[in-house]
Amino acid sequence: MKIFNFKTFIMLASLLGVANSVWSQTPASLNIQFSNGYARLDINGTASNACTVQYTTNLVQSNPWHYQANFLLTNSEALFLDTNQSLSTTRFYRIFTQQLPTNVVPLANMIWISPGTFTMGSPTNEAERIADETQHTVTLSRGFYMGRYLVTQGDYLALIGSNPSYFPTNHVQNLNLPVEEVNWDDATNYCAQLTQQEALAGRLPLGWSYRLPTESEWEYACRAGTTTAFYYGNALRSGMANFDGTREYDSTGGTITNLTGINLAQTTVVGSYEANAWGLSDMCGNVEEWCWDWYGTYPSGNVTDPQGPATGPSHIVRGGAWFYPGVSCRSAERGDAFGFFNFLGFRVVLAPN
Repeated sequence: MKIFNFKTFIMLASLLGVANSVWSQTPASLNIQFSNGYARLDINGTASNACTVQYTTNLVQSNPWHYQANFLLTNSEALFLDTNQSLSTTRFYRIFTQQLPTNVVPLANMIWISPGTFTMGSPTNEAERIADETQHTVTLSRGFYMGRYLVTQGDYLALIGSNPSYFPTNHVQNLNLPVEEVNWDDATNYCAQLTQQEALAGRLPLGWSYRLPTESEWEYACRAGTTTAFYYGNALRSGMANFDGTREYDSTGGTITNLTGINLAQTTVVGSYEANAWGLSDMCGNVEEWCWDWYGTYPSGNVTDPQGPATGPSHIVRGGAWFYPGVSCRSAERGDAFGFFNFLGFRVVLAPN
């Protein structure tokens, strides 16, 4: 670890995280400068390194690190400007790097999600929470790519040759709406065909595939380092996402009736609302998303790379939907389903098998 001490009370720590020892890498080096009163991180490493920048203002407290930025090095150097940093406070930085295989070529709009540890589930004081959201610590030992957007009707039509979706826009088909009315088998079949297509095109090496996210991967990616009820914060208000805005929510008090709230009663074009800190859109509202896991109770204690129960009556769905109240769009909210519905779609993950 290298630590740099500056008179402005900003410190920089460089740490190396290796998710797979088979992939060799050169540790990234970091330097800090100041630009217009902000800290500027100068990161030097190997092209195709996946980098995650974290910060803390207190190294003593438990789990003090917070997400700052996530990106791939397209060449050997990247500059990151922390415009949220104040010179009046102490701030520590660290960066994790992982060398990704150069023969993996993700689809456009895939975002690298670095490995990490987080608290899954909801605290007992989160209003109207469900009993099956028991908090527990989850470690994801390997990073993965996740689609920035839900799979669209256009994506599905191009690969599968059909569009099962219920919703058009103003009675006209809009291929930028999320695909829906797909069951779990449809979603996993899409992933399998996408893997086959990309492998035949030479964009995927042996051992990599597209698939649905596990439930823990989904919540980890949704939270993007946050611990609040939503990645927006503790409240979901009308207009912030595609949900029933007449039934807003605040984690300190529960559901709030807003008679003038927006209720579109249909899906919206993917990416229409503010994304989370990792750049993932529609992790809250629009359509629920299939996950890989069967539904089951959470494990007790700390777990690593959980896959869910071996079998079950239904699969996990996450994220809330266009007609759900705000409480049902929380980051920890769990649902399960079988069959197909016009409020249920999916997004893809790309990862080593």
